[in-house]
Amino acid sequence: MATIYYRVKSGDRIVGDAGTTKEVQGLLNAVPPGEYPIDVVSSDVPESPGSSRHWGKAIKHEDGTVHLESDQPGE
Repeated sequence: MATIYYRVKSGDRIVGDAGTTKEVQGLLNAVPPGEYPIDVVSSDVPESPGSSRHWGKAIKHEDGTVHLESDQPGE
């Protein structure tokens, strides 16, 4: 069974992985304001790197709020 999750990045560094977009927002509590690219990762085998595609970005504002912008049609 395939595992699908979101991977949040900052440059070459992985901020973390999340199972839902709500969890993505939680990952950004401890990071400074800015834009963070998000990929969707799909893996058929646990612990394998799987394949990924760009999903969109998370934007953390100075006041701590986070909103997500998907580049995918219909999402």
